[in-house]
Amino acid sequence: MLLADTRVTDYKKWLGGLIMLTFGIISLLRWRSSGETFFLLLFFRDTIAAFFLIRREESERNGSSFIAFIAYLSSGLPLLYFSAPYGIETKLVKLSADLFAIVGFLIVTWATIDLGTKLGVSPAKRGDKCTKGLYQFVKHPMYVGYAIAQVGWIFINTNNIFLYITSISLFFIRARAENKILKH
Repeated sequence: MLLADTRVTDYKKWLGGLIMLTFGIISLLRWRSSGETFFLLLFFRDTIAAFFLIRREESERNGSSFIAFIAYLSSGLPLLYFSAPYGIETKLVKLSADLFAIVGFLIVTWATIDLGTKLGVSPAKRGDKCTKGLYQFVKHPMYVGYAIAQVGWIFINTNNIFLYITSISLFFIRARAENKILKH
């Protein structure tokens, strides 16, 4: 006979947090091997996201499994960016990419903290719509921040343009799904 536990555990919280923590560890490993500031900042952001995901509020409404897949795919996609071809990267290119990464991740981290326990990788409605901090000025500041942070990769290696376009396209899909869920 199994005893019923009165506490309900949302395994998706832990799974989402574990996935983001895994992305964070991969980011840390990429930073150690490449020295790219982007990956160090991605590590910090993914670690913060993992913390909030594990503590997140219950959702009132969720998106489809397909949208969840798109959301996690777009979260992991930055791990695939190509570093500069050996010996090609100049100090100016590195500085430019680092500045884009710093500005972008400041926006992303601020938006993550603004959302707090409402944060989710996959679109869902968790209480009232966030309208504080950056969200009072921009509807999807996190995606704006990611777009800025990732644009530097095009300077580092022009082959990254295809990953960048894919990433931006996935952000648009996620934003539309979030808008639809929050509208109801």
